[in-house]
Amino acid sequence: MAKESTSIGKGLDIGTVFIYCAQRTGPEVTFRIQRNAFFDIEYSDFARGILEKSNVEYILNKDKIFVMGEEAMKFANAFSRKLRRPMRSGVISPQEEDALLIVEMLIKSVLGLPSEKEEICYYSVPGSPIDADFDTIYHQNVIKGFLEKLGYRPKPLNEGLAIVFSELSEDNFTGIGMSFGGGMTNVCLAMLGVPVFSFSVARAGDWIDEQVARVTNQPVSKITTFKETFLDLRKTESNMNKAEQALSIYYEHLIEYALEQIKKEFLKTLPQLEEPIPIVISGGTVKPAGFLEKFKEKLKKTNFPLKVKEVRLAPHPLYTAAKGALIAALADRK
Repeated sequence: MAKESTSIGKGLDIGTVFIYCAQRTGPEVTFRIQRNAFFDIEYSDFARGILEKSNVEYILNKDKIFVMGEEAMKFANAFSRKLRRPMRSGVISPQEEDALLIVEMLIKSVLGLPSEKEEICYYSVPGSPIDADFDTIYHQNVIKGFLEKLGYRPKPLNEGLAIVFSELSEDNFTGIGMSFGGGMTNVCLAMLGVPVFSFSVARAGDWIDEQVARVTNQPVSKITTFKETFLDLRKTESNMNKAEQALSIYYEHLIEYALEQIKKEFLKTLPQLEEPIPIVISGGTVKPAGFLEKFKEKLKKTNFPLKVKEVRLAPHPLYTAAKGALIAALADRK
């Protein structure tokens, strides 16, 4: 059987919690993923040998071994220590001294080398935050430098617009794309693929985990693991334990907060849209069962200024932004 050809052009979603690469092979889109985290252990030849034998990804840095990706979460839980995160609130963390080294290595791990000289790579960038005192310029340009160093021709793409590109082709790329990520929630209202407004808020999955860890007195990494693995927002309050109740409360608050910010942005721009629009939601924070139902419930109770045709969950919420970036790369190449 002939090997299916791989299209030139890649999409990269650099999230606070995960990094995704999308590429088209034949008619299919394939993805590679890495958890955007690391865990440090003291260097020893014995520890290094065990890691190599177990095929655990790591890098050496002075007298430390940095375990990267998914294995880092397992180490953090086993040692009851905090997972080290090179990004915070959707951008490279200024508090993490080893952030640049780790992000560069993780991007290289998922992206690989270009298939041709200066292969196009669109990469997601968060919208300007409306409730936090930082910008995304430094983050955007650092990522650009990493990609150029690997040999790519990088192009930034607003994360909310990437959701529109990925999921709203049948609606002429008109509607609202929302990405509930780990560090930020990104929103874009687009008309025919052109942003009417876009922004981000500095509340998302990490914010939920930190608040719940604080009120339940549990490590953040354990709350994160439970949320990603077991949380079911459809359960009644009487059937929830303390952590589940707290997670449900903060999920509801996040949805209400994001919808209120959309209303504020709408009143600033007052766009004229003749037809009801779809809303597509995606991102790792929407994974728990019942999120879509909670979103629709809160939307009904909100005096929303736009007529909504439907609200739907992206088929693969984790991969949506990377897929949208890939679509932009393939279209650009054509």
